[in-house]
Amino acid sequence: MAEIQQENNRIKELDGLRGFTILAVVIYHYINILINSNASQFHLLIKSLTKYLYTGVDMFFVLSGFLLGGILLNNKNSANYFKTFFLRRIFRIVPIYLLLLIIVFLVCQLNIGKGTSWWFDSKIPFWVYFTYFQNYMMGFQNSLGNNWLAPTWSLGVEEQFYILIAFIIYFSKKRLLLFLLILGVICAPIFRYYSPNVFALTTFTQGRLDSLFGGVLVAIIYQDKSKLYFIKKNISIVNIICIVLLGIVFLASLGKINMPLFMVNTWLSLLYISVLLIVISKENHFIAKLARKNIFMKIGLYSYSIYLFHQVILGLFFFVIAKKLPQINSVLDLILVLICALITFGFSKFVYANFEKKLMALGHQFKY
Repeated sequence: MAEIQQENNRIKELDGLRGFTILAVVIYHYINILINSNASQFHLLIKSLTKYLYTGVDMFFVLSGFLLGGILLNNKNSANYFKTFFLRRIFRIVPIYLLLLIIVFLVCQLNIGKGTSWWFDSKIPFWVYFTYFQNYMMGFQNSLGNNWLAPTWSLGVEEQFYILIAFIIYFSKKRLLLFLLILGVICAPIFRYYSPNVFALTTFTQGRLDSLFGGVLVAIIYQDKSKLYFIKKNISIVNIICIVLLGIVFLASLGKINMPLFMVNTWLSLLYISVLLIVISKENHFIAKLARKNIFMKIGLYSYSIYLFHQVILGLFFFVIAKKLPQINSVLDLILVLICALITFGFSKFVYANFEKKLMALGHQFKY
């Protein structure tokens, strides 16, 4: 995941967008997945309405494409193009990720979660997580493997995208770059359609190019005054597209229309791209104003650690305190989930202040 920064031109609303997004992902894992299929009609309605919140990861991908694509485009002619980009990525991503792996390894050494899907299995060996290719292993094995580390499939996608986009931007002239980006967006749902299973559909990098490359296309628009002016002038059309896409997702959530699984990420990616276009082109739009709210911006700053550790904290508290799998079958279960959410926020704030922020500063000592 990219830090919310475009060199010296920080777009603070993007912190808020990331805040919305991580809240959506946490709600999906803390509410939607934990509601039993035999629950009451009210709870099943909540489960339906939160059905597509897992696609918040697509918004992270759109933001990565926008932010990192923008940085690479700005520094394409730098003598330190590759060195600086990859060293900054390493300082930003790797140390906190290694902390997660160490914690999960120690947790499993204590046999917490043994005998459940939270435990390591032979399908996804532990060593694979050090390669950042767990997303492909998950697809090949038709399994997300260890629940503590299941969310890390998206880190594999991100790391592979960093390498791919760095080389594409560096070696492509403008027209070729646009062609490759648009081709990737168009082909992504085709890749998903021909995926061997549902896990491959979700985790293979080529199936997420509509959000990743879509974000880079928005970066190109943002850096071109004439293109950005065109978006500003026609923002009402973007609003309409946003509303239509949101309506489609809402109706699909309630089961009123059928949205093929391979197209879900396309619709949501287009929705998130539309939201991003609105935020970068109209600062007085209500979405942009909401994104500037301090609470969402703060959550956005801590989003990387929240994303990495929220499942670990959830599993630990249910296994150690409730002595059962994470689930919501009672008020007590719901209270425990809310406590996990608060602890996750507090822990992530601590990690950001004491580790992430300092590591990012070290990374930014390397200049383009």
